[in-house]
This record gives sequence, structure tokens and C-alpha cells, in this order.
Amino acid sequence: MLAVCTFNLAKPSQAEAQSGSHLCEKEMLRASAKYGVPIGMLYSVGLTETGRRGSLQPFAMNVEGRAVFSSSLPEAVQRFEEARRAGAKLIDLGCMQINHHYHRDKFTSVESMLNPRDNVEYAARFLSELKGRHETWTMAVARYHAGPDNDPAQKRYVCRVIANMVATGFGQWTQNARTFCADAPGLRPGQTASDG
Repeated sequence: MLAVCTFNLAKPSQAEAQSGSHLCEKEMLRASAKYGVPIGMLYSVGLTETGRRGSLQPFAMNVEGRAVFSSSLPEAVQRFEEARRAGAKLIDLGCMQINHHYHRDKFTSVESMLNPRDNVEYAARFLSELKGRHETWTMAVARYHAGPDNDPAQKRYVCRVIANMVATGFGQWTQNARTFCADAPGLRPGQTASDG
């Protein structure tokens, strides 16, 4: 999806705001420039997290491993509250699937975590901080998704992000990437993350 570089940054219409149509993507250029995160990587991380039908989902949640897609902010907040009342602790929210349990103190509310601007900005800042700590974008992406003691999940995630970068025209399979991802569970090099 090469259109990622030509986002319309105008204020979304009311219909777009309700449906969430491309709200995540519209925030990425600003956040990418502000924090120095390559746009293709930021977009591919987002696609890996919430990509559905080639578009990021601002009101998506992952509740204890189960994907939940809402069509509006009020619906997403309601579903979040229901999940919490049911005892769910690990809930990822919004465009970039920010984990509520670990990152809620960085936001003013659940609504803020689901707000595309706040969500994407936090993700870009977090990726930039991770790159500063771990020195490479590959390790930043790995740590974004899984903690330091979960190498299999990190590898699988990095390979899915690479596959999304290739599928969207932001990258290509290099020999090093092919070798690294050759034994990544559930993904063959050259395949896009959505194929697997």
C-alpha cells in the first residue's frame, strides 16, 4: 500500500471519524517525523498489530489474546469496560495495540489510549526510546511486541513486520532477512504476514 506516503492530513469527516477510516494512518506521518521513526516501519508495526483489510483499526482491542473490533470509540470503551469487569487484565488498545496494563500510566484515560493521535504518538515515542536502548530498529520492533525473555515471539513478530514492509512496498526481502525468518513459526520468507 504505497498510499501511506500520500495520506490526506485534513480533518476527517464525521462519517470517517465514526468509522475510524484511516485515522491511524493519518497520524503516522506526524509521529514518524517527530520521533524519527521510519514511516514504513511504523506503518508495518501498526499493520501487524491491527491490520484488517489493509487498514489499521483505531478501535481495535486484543483482550487476553482475542481480537475485538469496534466500530466507534464509545463502543470500544464499552467493550473495554466489559472486559475489565469480566476480569481481563491484558488488553491491548488502539491503532498500535498499546497494552493497558503496562502503559496506562502514560495516558489520561482509556479514551486517550484509543485516540489515534495519542496512541500513534505514544507508539512512535516508545519505538524511538527502544531503539535508543537497544541500538537497532530490529531490536526496537522486537521489544515493542515482547519482553526480553521471549525470543521466539520477538522473532516471529519481527518477521511479520518485515513481511508487511515488503507487502506495502516499504522494503524487500534481503538475504539476511530471509535467513533470519526461514524458521519463523507460521511465516515463510517472501510471504506477507496477511498470507499466513
